[in-house]
Amino acid sequence: MEKRIISTGKDHTSMLPIFRELILESGMKENDNLIFAGCSGPCYSMATFFGFGLRDLNVNLYFAVDSDIHQLWRLDEVENLGIVAARIERPVKAKVIVLMSALCAMPMKPTLELINDALVSDGVIIGETVEPGLFEKQGWDRKISFNFLFEFSMVNPTSFEVN
Repeated sequence: MEKRIISTGKDHTSMLPIFRELILESGMKENDNLIFAGCSGPCYSMATFFGFGLRDLNVNLYFAVDSDIHQLWRLDEVENLGIVAARIERPVKAKVIVLMSALCAMPMKPTLELINDALVSDGVIIGETVEPGLFEKQGWDRKISFNFLFEFSMVNPTSFEVN
């Protein structure tokens, strides 16, 4: 997989701005749907963290537990608290699906089903990981056509366009 750097930051304070820039680069518009897909716990926490940086874009945020479209939670902003899973929702079609890195420890089949069932025809797939190169190491790049990757850490968080 060939990667081109879009932006990079010097430390953890760059994570939200770089992720926000990546979402804007994806072509998301007001009222579009974005699904974060990942495990409960750490992936959910990161989805609410990254969602916080998108709250003024007026996009619809969701979290699919373990990539299960039938475990789709609406993420809403709660005043004085942040982004939270407010209620379970019916399946939706998404402009952007963010695949979170812990999915690599699970069978790929539910994630492929989520992409097939929930991604609009001109949709965008973003891989999000704390471990640079994880999707390539696990072979996910051979079965999923990623449009972007967001590899972040406490030092030098970086986003890439994938060709």
